[in-house]
Amino acid sequence: MRGSTGGRELLHAHIRTLMNGQLVTVGPEVPLLDVAREIAAHDIGAVPVVDEHENLLGLVSTSDVVAFFQERGTLEGKIARQAMSAEPPVIDEFATAEEAMSVLRDARVRHLPVTREGRLVGLVTASDVIRHILAHHPAPEVA
Repeated sequence: MRGSTGGRELLHAHIRTLMNGQLVTVGPEVPLLDVAREIAAHDIGAVPVVDEHENLLGLVSTSDVVAFFQERGTLEGKIARQAMSAEPPVIDEFATAEEAMSVLRDARVRHLPVTREGRLVGLVTASDVIRHILAHHPAPEVA
C-alpha cells in the first residue's frame, strides 16, 4: 500500500477523529417539511432525531423523506417521528474506523450515529472513512 501509514493502522483510528461533530438535529415533533428543509439547506443525507437530553431517538434520511412522500403524497402535517428510522445502529466514539465500516456494511446504512455515554456526539459515513484514508495517501505528483 502506498503512503506512509499502513492500511490496517489507519483503520484503528478512533471514530471521534473522523466523524462530523457539527450536527444538525431535530426533535421528534418537528414538522417533516422543516426536516426536509434542513437536509436541503445543509446538503446533508440525514438528520438525527434527539430528545431534550441529546439522546438519539432515530434518524431521518433523504431516503426516508422520499419514501414517506411517495407513500403518502405529502409531507405537510407530518412530523419527524413519523418518518424516522427508529433505533438506528450506533457506534461509540472510541470504536475504530474498521468497526464503523463493518457496522455501515452489515447494517446497510449510510449514516452511523456516534455516541458518548449514550448521547449523540456525531455522525460518521463511509465517505468520512475514505477521506481519512486519502488524507494519509497524498496524490501522486504530476510532472
